[in-house]
Amino acid sequence: MKNKQKNDYSTGIYQDTRRSDKDGLYPVKLRVTYKRQSRLYKTPYLLTEDVFEKVMGKKPRDEFKETRQELESFERNATEIIKSLRSFSFEVFRRRLFSKTGDQGNVFSAFQDNIDELDEKDRIGNSSVYTAAQHSLEKFHPGKNLKFYEITPSFLKRYEKWMIDKGHSVTTVAIYARCIRRLYNRAIRNSLAKPDEYPFGREADQYQIPEPRNIKKALPIEDIKKIFTYQPENPGVESYSRDLWVFSYLCNGINMKDICLLKYADLKKESITFRRAKTIQTKSKNRSIEIVRTKEINTIIEKWGQKPVEQAKYIFPVLIEDLTSKQQQARIRQATKQVNKYIRIIAGNLNLESDVTTYTARHSFATILKRAGVNVSYISEALGHSDMKTTQSYLGSFENEEKKKIAALLTKFPSDKPKKPTKKKS
Repeated sequence: MKNKQKNDYSTGIYQDTRRSDKDGLYPVKLRVTYKRQSRLYKTPYLLTEDVFEKVMGKKPRDEFKETRQELESFERNATEIIKSLRSFSFEVFRRRLFSKTGDQGNVFSAFQDNIDELDEKDRIGNSSVYTAAQHSLEKFHPGKNLKFYEITPSFLKRYEKWMIDKGHSVTTVAIYARCIRRLYNRAIRNSLAKPDEYPFGREADQYQIPEPRNIKKALPIEDIKKIFTYQPENPGVESYSRDLWVFSYLCNGINMKDICLLKYADLKKESITFRRAKTIQTKSKNRSIEIVRTKEINTIIEKWGQKPVEQAKYIFPVLIEDLTSKQQQARIRQATKQVNKYIRIIAGNLNLESDVTTYTARHSFATILKRAGVNVSYISEALGHSDMKTTQSYLGSFENEEKKKIAALLTKFPSDKPKKPTKKKS
């Protein structure tokens, strides 16, 4: 079933067989193509491959015929929407396709549209952030309807206070507020909100997203040594968690998600090569990161790596094959939570003042190298940053102690005491 439209548009009904649900059913989707770019949009149907073939056959009967008619109606509605658009945009089309009466300009609908779009692109991490932000906003503003024009500076200030009173950090407030800001900007582009009602900015009558205070996240080399030489009380989970933290520190500050995604195929004779999952969809910025395999790294892989060694197998026992993106995300989140729990216990046992987490390992890697005089361009490449500005900002957030020492030099004046006379040589 395919319709060819003027101006390089086409639509078609398609069964997405990449992933089934628990009952073995596959989603039926509408495919829209515009100038050789395609997007898939959900229909209400989940069908087996056999049933889909009967529905799309030449002469479907009974319930197959009824399903065919409903799919054709869905597609006709889509083509009418396309014809009504002054200029085509996949974003605008999606909103028109799935909007219900009163949903135009609804903030919660915009959240859900964005979450669905992220899920389709397998950007599960970003999707979970927007989901958390939506749930928070729904608790603050109960009800199914929240218009963009209701998001005023006063509304956002009340929301910020409510979040802080509930025990959330300023960082969380900033993350959720940025989600709202992105959706508001998108709504303006799609003519679903008015630019003159935009609430964000730095003027006195606008809402400014709070900037979290810079907190020292890196450990001094003396504390890192204590973690390295610590003898875990629990030779199982505590030892495993400490070793993964050490692995992160030694491997260019690799984060937990990338650790979990490492496969034996990523191991070379003297190195580990991988691409950051965080930037996997930004091809121009997603360059390979190469880590030198040291004796300590090899020991951790040998100790905790899954056996038997197979190229396609994940190194560490967190992920298995054939998991959905959401299932992967859940396992990685649980693994990160476990490592953070036990590395905090270890830090407590060692009387370390810092709140030590997996993120501390990444900051410590960068800071130790910088203080040792390593070129920042190398640190940037090792961290997988796309440009030097990111690295400079990253390092700057936890160098306050060094800056204070340098600033003190500006007022370190010579002593005013008279110098002792020196004897002249005869």
